[in-house]
Amino acid sequence: MENPWALNYKTIDTSSRIKANSAIPAGFVVSKSEKLNKRKANIDQQQKDQNDIQKLKVKRAYEKAFNSVKGIFMNVIMMFMSGNSINQFTIIIVGMLLSNPIKALRQTNEVFKEFENENGDNSFLLKPKLTYIALSVAQLLVGLYKCASLGILPTTTSDWLTFEEPKTFLESVHGGTTF
Repeated sequence: MENPWALNYKTIDTSSRIKANSAIPAGFVVSKSEKLNKRKANIDQQQKDQNDIQKLKVKRAYEKAFNSVKGIFMNVIMMFMSGNSINQFTIIIVGMLLSNPIKALRQTNEVFKEFENENGDNSFLLKPKLTYIALSVAQLLVGLYKCASLGILPTTTSDWLTFEEPKTFLESVHGGTTF
């Protein structure tokens, strides 16, 4: 037998903050203007809640976009520690520097999927998506800079054409001791 005085929290309707019927005492007559004011207040509260949810979504989207910035500094340190000689470790780091931003650019829509509205108006996600894309391109540029400093980025005509001779330098300076 269920206790009539027990309150079951699972059956409480939490869709509105203030119940109109429970706030009115017995014998009190509510005028039409008061009812209209309550309806307007409820509509204003719902719009405020929607705006708050929208702002929270934008804030979380920016946090998601700036998560990729944390990886840039780690990649720069790894680039510095790997040196400028071509070896297995350096090639693996360069491969990571180039592949991770490309994967991130391909998955841009999937990253921001959780912030989209049901009604299809997702224009508020444009700036966070552009920020995410810009930071991914910055990571890609870091990887291309490493390729250029290693000399594996084809930048001269002799890199592309077989009949072109590589550029010969007139002078070269070498440090160290002479024997």
